[in-house]
Amino acid sequence: MKTTIDLPDDLMKKAKIKAIERGVSLKELFTEMLENELKESSIQNLPAPWKALKGKGSASGLQPTDTPFDDYTGPDWMQSVHVNEPD
Repeated sequence: MKTTIDLPDDLMKKAKIKAIERGVSLKELFTEMLENELKESSIQNLPAPWKALKGKGSASGLQPTDTPFDDYTGPDWMQSVHVNEPD
């Protein structure tokens, strides 16, 4: 189906650059972007997963010093970080 739309010049320029970078036509770029946008909008209509957790627990008993990492036995990430500092 053919249609005509008015786009701002700077937006069209960015679209042309993106199409060239990806090696596709403007039609292919616009079609893919529109399909992705419409697919994402259907995902956005899903209920937020954390809403199901409402009323299932409380953080009222936690202290600022509480941490889930007390019994952590994984790698020590701070030892694996190397910083090049001047002598």
